[in-house]
Amino acid sequence: MEALITAVILGLIEGLTEFLPVSSTGHLIIVSDLLHLNQEKYASFNIIIQLGAILAVVYLYHKKFLDLCNANSIKNLPRTFQQKKLNLIHIGIAIIPALAIGFVSRHFIKTHLFNPHVVVKSLIVVGVIMIIVEKIKPKAQVSDVDEITYKDAFIIGLGQCWALIPGVSRSGATMLTAMMRKIDVKTSADFSFLISVPVITIATVYEFLKVYRSFNAADSLQLFAGFVVSFLVAVAAVKGFLTILKKLSLTPFALYRIALGLIYYFFWLR
Repeated sequence: MEALITAVILGLIEGLTEFLPVSSTGHLIIVSDLLHLNQEKYASFNIIIQLGAILAVVYLYHKKFLDLCNANSIKNLPRTFQQKKLNLIHIGIAIIPALAIGFVSRHFIKTHLFNPHVVVKSLIVVGVIMIIVEKIKPKAQVSDVDEITYKDAFIIGLGQCWALIPGVSRSGATMLTAMMRKIDVKTSADFSFLISVPVITIATVYEFLKVYRSFNAADSLQLFAGFVVSFLVAVAAVKGFLTILKKLSLTPFALYRIALGLIYYFFWLR
């Protein structure tokens, strides 16, 4: 029962934070530390339950994904370089940098960066950067994902690579990069969600294939519970996040990151 409760807690944290610019990986590392969980064992567990949160994005953006993947869109891909509408080439360009760097550096990241000290530094530093970007960002000129260029997609993809560091936040890194490319905050979030699906799906499947033999029947129940909770909570979190962005932008999340990092450091890590 205790293991099941732990799975539900981790699924709740994953679903709530995966698409907010606060770092789901950072939160899961902190919660694992607070609960004295085996970091090595739960690192794989946490990556796998991300699939529940990803399914939430597929559910909420299903019309856009169907449009991207329908037969006509795929058939016309060779001619899409002349089109402005968002297509699979944009998605591919945006995800290749993170997948390539993540594959090459995965061992180093899991060995040296998956720890609370790295998370605390990332939370605070990126929180400060978010506040600065909010102040200096250029006036938005792009207000729809169909207006995003291939160059935009590639640069946003490079920005996403910073999210390989626990505590940075994939959505935060992509949104900040997009905003500096004169893309408005809502469109930045939409594009961030769309490119998250293939990136996290590929990472999750890869991780599962590596470790599935180490899971037993009890672990399968934990994974299922974490997956379901992650999906349900992520649906609500994405809807709430998009509503908040229309009124408050990223500053509240930046302040939260800084506060969490400082509180966790002074009252726990020390």
